[in-house]
Amino acid sequence: SPGEIVKPMAQGFDPMAKDEGKTDWEVMEDCDCPGVDNVAQADTTDVETLKRACETQLKRKGINVGAFVVDSQRAYFKQCTREEALAAKKTKKGSTMYVVPDPDAKKAFRMMKAVKDEGMPTYKNPFVHGNLFLILTIEFPDTVSPENQLAIKKLLPPPLHKPGFKEDDEGVEVHAVTDIDPVQSYNSNKVNMSAGGEAYDDDDDEDGPRGPGGGGVPCQQQ
Repeated sequence: SPGEIVKPMAQGFDPMAKDEGKTDWEVMEDCDCPGVDNVAQADTTDVETLKRACETQLKRKGINVGAFVVDSQRAYFKQCTREEALAAKKTKKGSTMYVVPDPDAKKAFRMMKAVKDEGMPTYKNPFVHGNLFLILTIEFPDTVSPENQLAIKKLLPPPLHKPGFKEDDEGVEVHAVTDIDPVQSYNSNKVNMSAGGEAYDDDDDEDGPRGPGGGGVPCQQQ
C-alpha cells in the first residue's frame, strides 16, 4: 500500500539460487532417537553423502527421511516427522543426530512482496495462475538536503527511540559519519596490531618487578 515501508530481503537469501531448496539439517551432538525404527542404513559417516542420499536415492524410493543418526561406523535413516524425532530423542555418546529443520524457522526471512494469483499460468492448466513475486531494488541517494529530510520525516512513523540529550549539552561529543572501506581500515591498522603491544609493555615495566640490570623478571612456563 502507498507509504508502506518495504522490508529489505534478508542478506544472503536468493530465491533463484539452486541451494535454496536444499535441506539445512539441524545437528544434535550425542543424541539418537531409538524409538523411531530404522528404514535404511549406510556404511559411511560422510555427512554430505548421507544428506544427498536423503534428497535423491531414498526420496526416489518413497522414503521421506526426517532424521538420520551417525555413529563411528555407519548411519541410520529414520522415516518420521521432525516432531516424532524430537519426541524420541535420547542421549547417546558418540552419536550425532541430524533432524530436518523447522519449516517455519526462517519464514520471516523468506517473505517477499507478491501479487496473489497474477503470476504465470500453470502448465497444462492455463486458467490457474501462480503468484507474481516482486524483487525490489531500492537505490538510496548519496545525500539528502535538510528540507527533504523534514519532508521524509512527515511521511514516516515517529521514531521508536527519542534521544534524551541535545548536541550542546555538557559531555556530549558530536561526530560525523563517513564511508570507510573495512578491508582498507584493517590493512592500515596492521602495523599497530603487529607492534607487540609495546605501549602496554612499557607500562608494565614501570610498575612491575624488575630483575638485575633493570630487566624484567623472567618467567618460566610450567
